[in-house]
Order: sequence, then structure tokens, then C-alpha cells
Amino acid sequence: MLGNVSNMSRVTDKFIRVLTEKKRVITKAFFWKIPHDSGRLDIRLKVGGYKKPDDPFEPEIPEDANPKSEITFDEDEFKALIAFLQENYEPFKQGFKAFIPIDRPFTEENAEQVRKLFSVPKKARLISFVSEQNLIPEDLSIALENIRRTMVIHEFQLMLEQDLVESDWQKWFEVNTWVLGSEFVRVLNERHIDVENISDFLMQAYNGFLDVVEIKQPGGDYAFGRRVAIMVT
Repeated sequence: MLGNVSNMSRVTDKFIRVLTEKKRVITKAFFWKIPHDSGRLDIRLKVGGYKKPDDPFEPEIPEDANPKSEITFDEDEFKALIAFLQENYEPFKQGFKAFIPIDRPFTEENAEQVRKLFSVPKKARLISFVSEQNLIPEDLSIALENIRRTMVIHEFQLMLEQDLVESDWQKWFEVNTWVLGSEFVRVLNERHIDVENISDFLMQAYNGFLDVVEIKQPGGDYAFGRRVAIMVT
């Protein structure tokens, strides 16, 4: 913001309006135009509160000197102020301090508002609200799931390049059981096959059978005990 205007001599037009007038103080707004050699026309705004002089022929002076009760905006600041007022005045007047303008939804400020909404601690209530209000339509839900699974596959590829132990893979598959196929109803919490053998996963299939899933590293021991082999077959 500019405290003064160094090139007032180049002002080509000026417009002044009294905003409010009280007994001892008057508030004014000033517009002026400043042409530039580049051909651009700069529009500036100054708003100030001024003491009324006792002598009408004396100049008005700012109501306060520290901080000075007048401020000058260059054109960029003035346009930003207009946008701020247009976007925020009515919502703030109605009591809303956070909102998403639909004419420009894809901004970092709006993303922050969405993050705040989805980070509320009452997750069950949030899920119910999102579902009841149909805030995520089916096509968007499918697209988001595809993006998530693409990220999971990329993570899988990165893990293949690391020297991970079987327990690391087991944790990963516990989170991403869909990778094992869509023919399963659910993953059972119980992992004991019998009193001696424990599987990495027991998967209940739609046909009623249980599938035993074992996670092995390349070059690992793929042999099952005889009793386990009999049970699996």
C-alpha cells in the first residue's frame, strides 16, 4: 500500500465522494487516474478520515497521525479489495466465516475448508452426513477409488524394490486385501489352520470355502506340512 503518490502531477482525472460526515470528522474516498508510458492506466483509491477544520478555508487533516487515518491502494490492491468485499461481505454479514465460492472452487483456500470438514473427530456422524446429503455422487466415488487403487499399485511397485520382510508385506496386504481378488467375502480374523499351523490369511470365498493365503518372498520356502497340504487340497 502506498503512503503517498509520487506522480500526482500525471493525474488525468479525479473523483471524490464523501462517505460519511459527522460533527467533527468527515470520511472521504478518492479515485484518480494515472497514465503510464507503457500505455497502462492505473486507477488508485484513497480512503481517509479527516478532522473538520475550524476555518472552512483551512485544509482538512487526517483524524489520526499514528497510525495515519488514511490509506492509498494502488490498482492491484484496489482490485484485491473489491474481490474481497464482493466475496466476503454478505457471507460474513450472515454469520459465515468459512465457505466455498462456486465460481472458483479449485483453490488452496477451498481445499483447506474441505480438509477441515473431513477432519472432524466424529467420523461416524460425518460419514452419515456425507451419505444422507449425497455429497459424493457415484461417478466421483468410483473415480476416487480408482485413483486410490492406482496409488496403491504404485506403492506396491516401490515396495518390490526394497528388501522387506514377510511381516511388512503381511501388514500391507491386511490394508489392501482387494489386491488378492474380488471373489472373497471377507478376511477372517482367525488365522489358525490347526493347532500347529498358522496362515498369513484365511479368506472366506463366496462358495463357502476358505482359501489359505501365504505370503512368501522370492526364493523362500514354499513347502507346506503334510497335514496342511491335505487340508488345503
